[in-house]
Amino acid sequence: ADLFSAGYLATAPGGHGTEYGLAIPTLTRPGEAQAWVDARIAEGSDFVKIVLEDVSPYGYTIPTLDRATVAALVEAAHRRGKLAVVHISSEDGAKEAIEAGADGLVHIFTDRPPEPGFAALLRQHGAFVTPTLTVVESSTGTPSGKALAHDPRIAPYLRESEVASLRRSFPRSRLDFRNALATVRRLAEAGVPILAGTDAPNPGTTHGASLHRELELLVAAGLSPTAALTAATATPAR
Repeated sequence: ADLFSAGYLATAPGGHGTEYGLAIPTLTRPGEAQAWVDARIAEGSDFVKIVLEDVSPYGYTIPTLDRATVAALVEAAHRRGKLAVVHISSEDGAKEAIEAGADGLVHIFTDRPPEPGFAALLRQHGAFVTPTLTVVESSTGTPSGKALAHDPRIAPYLRESEVASLRRSFPRSRLDFRNALATVRRLAEAGVPILAGTDAPNPGTTHGASLHRELELLVAAGLSPTAALTAATATPAR
């Protein structure tokens, strides 16, 4: 198995990614972007992950990077020959990331149905999306992986801690998971590359096993079973 990592994520002081009790290098302005990216590559990062997340879809706000700093980070990554992906949870954030030149989006939004031109925008920019439907479903209050804990093909390989995680979810919210499914369907129809991922080990997920739920949800969103399998194999490789 190969492991490719972004290492530290690019985020603002007090932003998403700083809440886990670890001291991480943050940045606040475009002029800091190249040095920040260079430091990550020196540490061994294979690509750059940028956080564009004020958590407003969840009813409150935290600091996040501004548009100019996101664009500078993307440029800095490309200058060093690295992909730049952006964490988002809103359609506005997704569009801002793509317009800044991001190569891909991590997660998909539930705050509203996709606008008619959203998929075309990504197609035009040649971007890919890792929607992580498993954790997105969990973020709306449904324990996405609960059924995996009872699946006889999977359950024998799960530890108790993994079963407990699969049965959990985030608190129920006003967000509508159907918006995420509709968006993935539009993206697939437009020919936007979809990558399978789970965001484990967040509530409702666990490493490895949750990929089976992710493939199931990709099919529920409109991908064929073959296309879902490709999202977990050839497309990430490409």
